[in-house]
Formats: sequence, structure tokens, C-alpha cells
Amino acid sequence: MSKWFPLHLAAALALASMPGAALAHAKLVGSTPAANATASKVSSVTLKFSEKLIASTVKAELVMTGMPGMKDHAPMKIAFTSAMGKDGKSMTLQPRRMLVPGTYKVKWSAAGADTHRMGSEFSFTVK
Repeated sequence: MSKWFPLHLAAALALASMPGAALAHAKLVGSTPAANATASKVSSVTLKFSEKLIASTVKAELVMTGMPGMKDHAPMKIAFTSAMGKDGKSMTLQPRRMLVPGTYKVKWSAAGADTHRMGSEFSFTVK
């Protein structure tokens, strides 16, 4: 047995005894429109997270990735304003105009209480 075994065992036990919240990361738990959904008359996009976010770490991007009838549509960033929900667990992206028919991608990144920046992306379609 290695002389380091007791130290490794102590470290493993310390990690195992930490509360689950300390190891949690902010995750996207839902959105409107939902990931991979087809919607109509989309005037805003709402993101719902698993925990309260640190507002200064939140970043989001809304990109139109395809338009009906345009085979080679280049990705186009959509300008929007954003607002955090009062609970700190949601964010709304408010484009200047209703989204036109096409496919869209939302990219986000943020940190929760553990300060680790997480992020992901999802797509949806507007008909």
C-alpha cells in the first residue's frame, strides 16, 4: 500500500461528504419555445435554469440559422434586449420584432452559486 493512500482516502471522503449543491452547475431546464420545437408568432425566448444565476456572468446569443426558400442562408445574429427574472432562475430575450419564419439557435453561458461557467445551445423553428 502506498504511503499516499491515507491522504487520497481522506480527500475522497471529504469530497463525498460535501453537500450536493456545492457540486451542482447551472443547467438549462426548459425554454419557450422548447428545444427542437416548431412555434408560431414568437416575440420572445425564455430560458429557465436549475438554479439562481450570477447576473453579471450571463451571456446569450440568438442567431437565425436558416430561412425557408433560401438554401444557403448565412447565420444572422438577431438583436435583442434581455432581462433576468425576479427569481434569478430565468431570463427573457426580447427581439425588436417578432421572429420571422426560419430556424434559430440560442447559445447561452452563465455561472451559478458555484461560480463555474456553464453553457449550451439549442435550436427551434418558427413557422
